[in-house]
Amino acid sequence: MEKLTATDASFLYSETPRCSSNVASVQLMQLPKGVSSNAFITSLKEYMSERLHLLDYLTRKPVFVPGNLDHPVWTRDDSFSIDNHIIPVPVPAPGNWAQAEDLIGEIHNIKMPMDRPLWALYVLTGLEDGKVAYYQQVHHSTIDGASGNAAYQVLMDETPDHPAIAQPDVEVAAEKITSLGLLEDAFHNFMRFQLGSASRLMGTTDSTRRLMQRALDPEKDFGALGKTVPETPFNTQVSEKRIWKTSQIPLAEVKRMGKTLEGTVNDIVMAICAGGLRRYLERHDQLPEESLIAGCPVSLRQPGDTKAGTQVTMMNVELGTHIADPIERIAVIRASAKTAKEVTDEMSGAFEADTSIPGLPSMMSSGINAVESFGLAQFFRGPINVVISNVPGPRNTLYSNGARMLTHYPVSIVAQGLALNITVQSYLDQIYLGITACAQAVPDADVLRDDMMATYAELKNRLFPENVSELKLKAAASTVIDTPINDENISPEQERVA
Repeated sequence: MEKLTATDASFLYSETPRCSSNVASVQLMQLPKGVSSNAFITSLKEYMSERLHLLDYLTRKPVFVPGNLDHPVWTRDDSFSIDNHIIPVPVPAPGNWAQAEDLIGEIHNIKMPMDRPLWALYVLTGLEDGKVAYYQQVHHSTIDGASGNAAYQVLMDETPDHPAIAQPDVEVAAEKITSLGLLEDAFHNFMRFQLGSASRLMGTTDSTRRLMQRALDPEKDFGALGKTVPETPFNTQVSEKRIWKTSQIPLAEVKRMGKTLEGTVNDIVMAICAGGLRRYLERHDQLPEESLIAGCPVSLRQPGDTKAGTQVTMMNVELGTHIADPIERIAVIRASAKTAKEVTDEMSGAFEADTSIPGLPSMMSSGINAVESFGLAQFFRGPINVVISNVPGPRNTLYSNGARMLTHYPVSIVAQGLALNITVQSYLDQIYLGITACAQAVPDADVLRDDMMATYAELKNRLFPENVSELKLKAAASTVIDTPINDENISPEQERVA
């Protein structure tokens, strides 16, 4: 039995009738030659069963404390069945990728039963090219982006011929959990939290000192932290329906852009998102005069830490959406991100992932449900307009049950007041983009996706004009009519091919 931290448990409390806390990733899988999808799914259950002991979250479920006086605990699910967690789902004919995106949008917000381990592997069949797709869903109380990508390395192989997995010699004994025992543990947890007040005070004092020094330094500021966010269609009450759209960008191109502008991969990713948001809001005549502010999850993990659970905080970054020039916009993003990282580091001493106060779970859950029930999200603006997350993924080719993993698209969370989440994660030589949105607030998420890709093409044209010249020569050589070609004639699709 292991108690959830306050951070992990908060994702359980934040679930409402309209909002789940599911995160996921989607992989197109190339089946082994001659293996049908039905045969693959049958053997996949055995393949996953051999690995259940490698990751605790696969076989443990949450148990709630009576009256929600303290955070829940994890306990082993003694009635575990792999059939509850590997679920075949046919994609409607003809099985193209757009239909797969729509299907994933439909199932992403379905709540997972709390009486079993909080994960599921949906296998999408019927795709038009004979492949299958994994939709690997996990509750955010279980893992974050870093631990999730570490889990894929454990659950998958580096070769198509997967090795045998050694099984534990000793069977785990069943845990006996009683209501009285949970209440006793809640009392002990509260006392331990109080006894740790002195050490937490030292961390808080140090953070306060560093923040005061920043406030008194005329050459420093707090960046986007504390700034009033502009009004956007993304900051509203959300419905229970989700929409999910995807794209991908060559990692080498993004690195090349970053090197040219003396920035990072993350700076360029943010700039592509910012440019897409600007185009999209202009298209709808809803572009604010002030910059949008993004909330960017930041990992608090030490190098090499792959434990399950959530170890993240959030930093606020100005996106420069009020600036038309993409190069100037990147400069704003880079400066804001630098300040945000400094402020986050200075505040880290005050971070407490395991707050234990009697009744806190009930208060958090009641507050979040009240916001949804009374529609308060449309009247009060939070500290950010949109969530943008960048998660490094596996750099080596992975296989599952002999099938080769081809893609690695992310699916994330929206919440009341935050109807849009843009997450990217890498795999091999590509960056995979996933837009998760409330279908009512952002019904045309595919347009936003296309606007982001147009921004990527625009950046390439500005930074590497030789690519445009090559396209002009190719077009001139292939046409009979001598028509002059300018930058407007070159579509984003052509530019991406270049």
